[in-house]
Amino acid sequence: MTENFIIIEPDPIVVMDIEGLLTAQFPRARITAGASLADIGPAIHSCGPETTFVVKGSIVADDDDLRRVVREAAMRTARIVVIGGPFEFDFAATFIELPFSSDMMLAVMTQDKAEPDAGAPPAS
Repeated sequence: MTENFIIIEPDPIVVMDIEGLLTAQFPRARITAGASLADIGPAIHSCGPETTFVVKGSIVADDDDLRRVVREAAMRTARIVVIGGPFEFDFAATFIELPFSSDMMLAVMTQDKAEPDAGAPPAS
């Protein structure tokens, strides 16, 4: 099954770091990234068990529409990874505290999921 990653993070450097890590570990993954809900477009409609949704916690806490979309993704069994926090949400989420390392992010991305693609280099 092809992994699907959706990233909502306003800091382009953080997005590039996460995309680079995911591309290295899951070369066949589909990655959609943007600074806001509007930036990710129709990718939000295909969230399911193969999807990991990575989102900055402060944005989810402040944006009712985004919180609703993330809640719906969680109900469709997408993995929700919240950067920063902890925040109290009414859906299941895994939190990564800031600052985070590549190893921390990869551990969350691969927890209870298929192993990273064969031949992918170890995270640094």
